[in-house]
Amino acid sequence: MISYLQILPVALLVTYSQIMMKWRAESLPPQTELIGKLVMMFADPLILSAYAAALIASVLWLFVVTRLPLMIAFPVYIGVTFIMVMLGGQIFLGEPLSIAKIAAATLILAGIVLGMLASK
Repeated sequence: MISYLQILPVALLVTYSQIMMKWRAESLPPQTELIGKLVMMFADPLILSAYAAALIASVLWLFVVTRLPLMIAFPVYIGVTFIMVMLGGQIFLGEPLSIAKIAAATLILAGIVLGMLASK
C-alpha cells in the first residue's frame, strides 16, 4: 500500500498544472492571433509554473513505474488525478459538481480499490 502513495505527488503536480493552465488561460485578454496568444501565455509565470509542474510530474512518474506494475499504477494515477482535477475545478474554478460526477468519482474509487486488491 505504501508504494501506491508514490503516485500521489505525480497526481498533485498534474492536478496543479491542469487547474493553473485553465485558470490563467481564461484570465488572459482575448487575442485573435495565435502567435499573440502564445506569447501572452508563455509570458505568464503561473502558466510557466504549470508547465514546470507537469515536467516534474513526468520525471517522478519514471520512478513510480519502476516500482509498481504499470497495469496497476497507471489506472490508479489516472483515477486519482481525475478525482483531484474534478474537485479542484469545483473548488478553485467554480465548475459545477453534479450527482452524476460524484457517482462517476465513486465508481472510479471503487475500481482503484478493486484493482489494488486484485494485484495482491
